[in-house]
Amino acid sequence: MNSQLLPGVVFTEIIPPFLPEVNVKKMVELGTIVLKKRRAELYEPLADSLRKIQWVKLTGLKAIAIEKRIFDKMEPNTLVMDPMGQVAHALCVTDCMIHTKSALDSIAVFLTSLLKLNAKGGNRDFKKRRFRKLVVEKDPFLKNIIDNLGDWFRQLQKIRDEWIHRGSIRSLLIQGASEVGVLPIPKEVELKPDEQDKLAITRENFWSTRDFVENHYSNLIALFLAIVDRCIQIEREGLSKPVSIDPEAEKSFSMFPFRLKDKRMLVKRTKVKIPKSNVDW
Repeated sequence: MNSQLLPGVVFTEIIPPFLPEVNVKKMVELGTIVLKKRRAELYEPLADSLRKIQWVKLTGLKAIAIEKRIFDKMEPNTLVMDPMGQVAHALCVTDCMIHTKSALDSIAVFLTSLLKLNAKGGNRDFKKRRFRKLVVEKDPFLKNIIDNLGDWFRQLQKIRDEWIHRGSIRSLLIQGASEVGVLPIPKEVELKPDEQDKLAITRENFWSTRDFVENHYSNLIALFLAIVDRCIQIEREGLSKPVSIDPEAEKSFSMFPFRLKDKRMLVKRTKVKIPKSNVDW
């Protein structure tokens, strides 16, 4: 016996308690309507984006936890060093940005199909003004959220290009009191290391890890939720009556596929790991 998802389930591999920002009932309603209208395949990129949003939050929380752990080691007149912690922090922050851009790309692919936009390949990208214009011209309901996030789309692309294609995040450990924490992130990522060294360690020049993560995550989730609300409006059109929601459907969100290699295996019990915290992985 292999893993069996509920027939036609759209959104899976999500842990709802980990993403309380996402209204599960809305997602269930959207999935139910989409299945009824036989449009589940169209929504696969949106489901992918939600999985990636979960990755963004996971890596972001890990980065915040690592910074706090290093901060907690600080003592007067003591030089604290944590090379592996700094490497892990830099990796998590970088992954957070990679998955944020990846989630946006999945959303762009989805909107292109949903709205039947004239965009292909790399032109399906929120960093491009023409793509954003195509979206809002085809669906004015999304204009406010997309216009409000215009600067963020460009900022995110600049960070990703710098850290992925040209250089990498520089791990700077601050010894002593700092309003941006012990592992601050420069706001101008394109500055050279010697230029960054001249900057005062202030909120004007640096993000704290928490502020950096929360800024990007809040923008990403706001866009996703706005699109979900709009999709529900779109998909409700043409229905003769409201769909009937399966009370068991919410359970499908936490279903992860598996395969039994030994088909003769008799499953007598299930063991599930319950982490001590969201960063225990």
